[in-house]
Amino acid sequence: MTHNLSNIPEELIMEILSRLKLTELRQMTLVSKFFSRLARDTHLWRGLFYTLPRSEGVPDSRLWCSTVVVGSKMYLYGGHTTQESSNLISDVKKDLYEYDINTREWLRLDHTMGGKTEHKCVTYNNALWFTGGYNGEDYTNDTYTYDPETKVSKLVETSGERFSPRSALTVGVWDGKMYTFGGWNGFTRRWFNDVYELCLETKRWRSVKAKGAPPAQRTSHASVIKNGKMYVFGGYSGENYLNDLWEFDIQTETWTDISEQCTGDRPAPRSRFCAAVHGDHMYILGGWNKIGYFEDLYAYSFSQKSWTSVGGHWGIPSTSQYSFSIHQNLLYIFGGYCAKRKECVNDLMVYRLPEDETEDVVEERPKKKSRDAMIVQRRDVVVSSS
Repeated sequence: MTHNLSNIPEELIMEILSRLKLTELRQMTLVSKFFSRLARDTHLWRGLFYTLPRSEGVPDSRLWCSTVVVGSKMYLYGGHTTQESSNLISDVKKDLYEYDINTREWLRLDHTMGGKTEHKCVTYNNALWFTGGYNGEDYTNDTYTYDPETKVSKLVETSGERFSPRSALTVGVWDGKMYTFGGWNGFTRRWFNDVYELCLETKRWRSVKAKGAPPAQRTSHASVIKNGKMYVFGGYSGENYLNDLWEFDIQTETWTDISEQCTGDRPAPRSRFCAAVHGDHMYILGGWNKIGYFEDLYAYSFSQKSWTSVGGHWGIPSTSQYSFSIHQNLLYIFGGYCAKRKECVNDLMVYRLPEDETEDVVEERPKKKSRDAMIVQRRDVVVSSS
């Protein structure tokens, strides 16, 4: 069979395979080595959380590292492990890695940034910008850059009024400016709900005096920026786990609570999760609250203002404190805490998102009576956010 198809371009065979159902793709992997190789291409596996084969040099297990994609390379920095069965931060990582998405090879890089966890990273002009986080001794409010081309890292000298030291904040970029929101400081036991702006050209910070009633203070929430608006969802306020959705208009600097404007199946209150934007949708995965860990994937449509639980997936992880990044229409998930295995992991998983936003992106998934998960014992901690 393989011999008869030897003159057909692989691109044409891949086009045929892309039209098969997930169960049919699995069957194709058993036909021959030729079809097994083609059918295992992750671009085909929509609806499956697929753990990539472990390659040499993969970073060790960790929580709350950062990952971002520049071109065809994903960069991973920092993170931490905990003290045995507690949630206390133990080993703050200071390694920086480059992952080639095409060859699936890891490369450890030199840098001068020290260690960080619960920080955030964004990209601007093809450079990596790291800000905030906990360095193993204190909470920080500094900013570093790393240039993938020159392989040079440096501390950014900034002016103006920057945010107070903290970790588990969120960061986004719009129109040449970086915006931070929220976070916490475990030593002072303070949670935040402020917005700061850094002009990436002038390197000047500004405290944003936002209009409207602001969101509650929070940490370990998620935020994204889409079409000049920052969207903030969930997190932990120091008292409650949240599932509210807020919209911050960057141009008018105005907050609006749009939680009740949204239709559909809103995710349950949670923290320790991430969000990413693909097309018209914001995707969030898993997370944690006082009851347990979540094993779900949700999509929020910006145009429809609607939440949907993404159904029809296989192998969805029960995870928290992972990293999230998108390349083309592939969602990459690295590390975090796997509730099923009860351990911190260093798996690299991939999930195929829809290429065409006009197709049916999600299907409803029946709710479970026990809403999401294994029960765990909560431990109050000082230096790890909720």
